[in-house]
Amino acid sequence: MDLSGKSILFLSAQAFGIPENIIATFRSFGADVVYYDERPANTFWVKASIRINRNLIARYIDRYHKKVIEETRSKKFDYIIFIKGESFSEQNLKTLFSHHPEAKTIIYHWDSIANNHNAINLLDHFDEVYSFDRNDCINFGIKFLPLFYYNEYRDIAGYKGKKEYDLMFVGTTHSDRYEFIKKIEQQICSNGGKCFTYFFFQGRIMFYKYKLQHRSMRHVSASDFHFKPLSKATLLDLYRKSRIIVDVQHPRQTGLTLRTLEALGSKTKLITTNKDVRNYDFYNQNNILVVDRKNPIVPNEFLQAQYEDVPEEIYNRYSIDRWVDNLLR
Repeated sequence: MDLSGKSILFLSAQAFGIPENIIATFRSFGADVVYYDERPANTFWVKASIRINRNLIARYIDRYHKKVIEETRSKKFDYIIFIKGESFSEQNLKTLFSHHPEAKTIIYHWDSIANNHNAINLLDHFDEVYSFDRNDCINFGIKFLPLFYYNEYRDIAGYKGKKEYDLMFVGTTHSDRYEFIKKIEQQICSNGGKCFTYFFFQGRIMFYKYKLQHRSMRHVSASDFHFKPLSKATLLDLYRKSRIIVDVQHPRQTGLTLRTLEALGSKTKLITTNKDVRNYDFYNQNNILVVDRKNPIVPNEFLQAQYEDVPEEIYNRYSIDRWVDNLLR
């Protein structure tokens, strides 16, 4: 779509490269973009406080948001777009919108409402509300819009070099992820396969909290985990060298994760716990194996089968370019 001459105020917390890629796509369509991180800081304590209870640091957050409101009040915007909206208060949101009555206001939820306590307070204040989670769309009357793959994954899809890993997992450690991945890894390795796993925590405090909460984790060491995320270049290289990736969605969400769409974009096979993937038009049981969360079994036939291309029209439907087009059109 053509966004030449259009101005966008974009607010999103930092997560998985989402804001950077969306901004680049807005600009590739010709838009002028003013971006603010929705959080006042990205330290462990700020992130944890917002997730547990925003009121713990409400004054700190409100001071930051009032600064954003003041810095943007004299500018004209065609769109004001939020991703998730986990920290803005209703009052500050109303004040922001009051300065820009000409702007179309949009919010997109890439996380489930159950994981975002603040979401319910803001839903009625936007012109358009979208979510990646089909259940949330049904329960709250939200428009359904799945996530996307970045354009870099198209380049991986054309890679013809040697695959170094039969299975790859990179992700934040939560819920039963570690135990689940280890079960999958054991099956692959027992068949002579090679695996790459990278379990990430946002801080050592989170690791020790997780270890205390999960009896099955009592034996693990901090050295089994990582406390810095992989670089984008490294992650892309791992996709390039891997035959199959694993996706384990949060138990409280049904929406497809970025990992699922990255698998589609890079034309990489996928093992996932998310049963809802069967309802999508790109689902192919040769490419995507849905397994039981408590007792995952990976048939040898799936490991041996080669990836089958999905129709080009369906493949393009989940690109970030198409996502922006759907969001703004």
